[in-house]
Amino acid sequence: MSDVKSTSSSSRQSSHRPWLKEKVYEPRRRRTVELAKSSVDSLMKDRQRVSLAAVSARSKEIDPGGRGVSESAILKNEQARIYYEQHRSWKVTSGSRQTPCKPNAVTVLPRIKADRDAARVRYRYLKLNKSELVGRLLAMEQAHAVLQEQWFQLNEDMLNWRLRAERSEPKLRRIEG
Repeated sequence: MSDVKSTSSSSRQSSHRPWLKEKVYEPRRRRTVELAKSSVDSLMKDRQRVSLAAVSARSKEIDPGGRGVSESAILKNEQARIYYEQHRSWKVTSGSRQTPCKPNAVTVLPRIKADRDAARVRYRYLKLNKSELVGRLLAMEQAHAVLQEQWFQLNEDMLNWRLRAERSEPKLRRIEG
């Protein structure tokens, strides 16, 4: 019987075939880093936006073989990714998004004024992402359900008081009369 081990193919390749890493993977990794760096530098020199798509496209122009590097190759290669992230046009800002409203019993919704500026409200909603909008919608539906229940209860109480008053009126007339 053959001895089958439960190791991944990459760990088998590196342990049984060290030459594969040296002769194939390492040159490909270096090529990705070199093309990514020269593409980023070229974009910056031309004062163009540095994005994954732009770096990938520029690498195809720079590469003598015309193959370039893909966006995923840049992201998977640690050195190339770090270099790209240091020079990309957009910067990650922490806390720039509002936290979504989480629907629960204690969610306090802001007071909504009837004369509010609808255009500003629309603009604020357009800045939210889908999950934030869904959270806000669920919170509003929950608040609406609570208010509707309170309204029904208030109407029922008012109807009970009215019926009691109508039953009491003849008794009150007899006492006064």
